[in-house]
Amino acid sequence: MRIPDAAHAALEQAVARAEVPGGVAAIVAADGACDVEVAGLTRLGGDAVRITTRFDLASLTKVVATLPCVLRLASDGELSLDDRIGRFFVNAGWFQTPSLADVPLRALLTHTAGLRNWIPLFARVSERRTALAAVLQAPVADAGQVHYTDVGFMLLGAVVERVTGQRLDAAASALVFEPLGMRRTGFGPIGSDDVAATELCGWRGRLLVGEVHDENATVWDGVAGHAGLFGDAADLARYAAAWLRRDPILGAAETLAEATRPQAHGDDGSVRGLGWLLAHPGVFAGAAARGYGHTGFTGTSLWLDPDDGLASILLTNRVHPRRDHPSRIQDLRPAFHGAAHGRAVPVTPAADAATP
Repeated sequence: MRIPDAAHAALEQAVARAEVPGGVAAIVAADGACDVEVAGLTRLGGDAVRITTRFDLASLTKVVATLPCVLRLASDGELSLDDRIGRFFVNAGWFQTPSLADVPLRALLTHTAGLRNWIPLFARVSERRTALAAVLQAPVADAGQVHYTDVGFMLLGAVVERVTGQRLDAAASALVFEPLGMRRTGFGPIGSDDVAATELCGWRGRLLVGEVHDENATVWDGVAGHAGLFGDAADLARYAAAWLRRDPILGAAETLAEATRPQAHGDDGSVRGLGWLLAHPGVFAGAAARGYGHTGFTGTSLWLDPDDGLASILLTNRVHPRRDHPSRIQDLRPAFHGAAHGRAVPVTPAADAATP
């Protein structure tokens, strides 16, 4: 097995045009057979990207750490996807109508809880317990409508911690990473050796290397349900292959199947499973895509296609040295993933300022 030339070329061309400093591309089958290619630098003027280079996975944390923990706990009967937040946090949404306490976990997984997509927690609080307290009082509006939200996965991470009695990093390691052999995946900080740099952060006053890019994740000590995870392509390939073969480590077969079935439809045409974004016209993996996947704001993405039995992984640090430089990640993603699955399609250029 090898990455199609057109897929690797999409990454190399993005590097050559200085749209991303560097990146890693991978393709993997259900049996774990994998090919990995690299291009560019870990930072401007820095070392070359290697196959082992770890990246800040950003919102891939949602589907690589938080989602499998929730599905594993549901499969084991430790919780139900229809449990409401009030079961775990009796003070959630206190004195509010509608109340967060009445929101089921399923709605958090499908982004239909009616929560805001983002709140500047980092500008209001500075430690983990207060961050959770603030999120537990988040207002709810337009429940049932799809609104992609970090806040919902912050809550899901907190639920995992409440059920397991462990912080999310320890719970994810025990339930997911260690059983799958993902030894280079974990929450930061992880040091700076063989790690792709992200942004020169104006708020923190330093270049972020091995330290979570997401500001809100910093007030969760870098361990949050929506962001904070670091990993390399080989580990993500192990994880993707487990989904392709529906590995019972991830959960019961019926639970995994439910996660990849349509659960909610957005006004923009998007289709949501449990955690996963499902194929639909205009999805980041290309208009002809089949299957499911997710993206991360730092320039990462993962797409799985059970029909062809392959998953494609793209890791870049497109926010380096600044998040507002013209990375054109919305062009690179469909070009790469489409070619990786043999379905390259025309790309419509689009601004990526709000790309997760």
